[in-house]
Amino acid sequence: MNTKHYSLITYLSGEEHKKVREIQKELSKITGSRKCLEDWLPHITPGDGPSLAEEFQANYEKELKAFTDAQNPIKVKISGFDGIENWKGAKGNITPYVIWINVEVSAELLDLFNRLRDEITSKYETWLPRTVNYVPHITLAFADLSEDGYKKGMQYLTTQNINETIIIDHIALAECYGENNMTSVEYKKFYFNNAILD
Repeated sequence: MNTKHYSLITYLSGEEHKKVREIQKELSKITGSRKCLEDWLPHITPGDGPSLAEEFQANYEKELKAFTDAQNPIKVKISGFDGIENWKGAKGNITPYVIWINVEVSAELLDLFNRLRDEITSKYETWLPRTVNYVPHITLAFADLSEDGYKKGMQYLTTQNINETIIIDHIALAECYGENNMTSVEYKKFYFNNAILD
């Protein structure tokens, strides 16, 4: 059976994408961590990532398309930085240190997460443990971030500021592969109703 692992993500675009990428580049110089720069584009995760056997793929995509066709874009605020030193997704050579930008949990974003879970993701297997407490964020460094790099990165971010409003107007399936599925490539993007396409 051919099973693929996906993350459900919303990519940043425009100026917000550029700002986050600049922070990631600077953090990479300071910390030595390159995983985010090399293998992931800046994004928010609005739901749990499925593990889909080939026979379930088409139905999942059909359900996700119906969901996004009925969903209007929402605005979300991103502000400030945080991190953890004990990420539970760390296995093998993946380190437990993660640095991110905070995403405000608005009523609209929480509703999106809850409906996505209730209407779609709860019916499918996931490759990471299901989210219990939703903590949306934009990852800046992880996976190859050392303890020393984490401390230096968090210190650097005390001198930085970010306060933006972004629009969530799509959900993309990003195929995850490699060690512990920590590398991604966009598979397909599903735009929301009334999304303004680039």
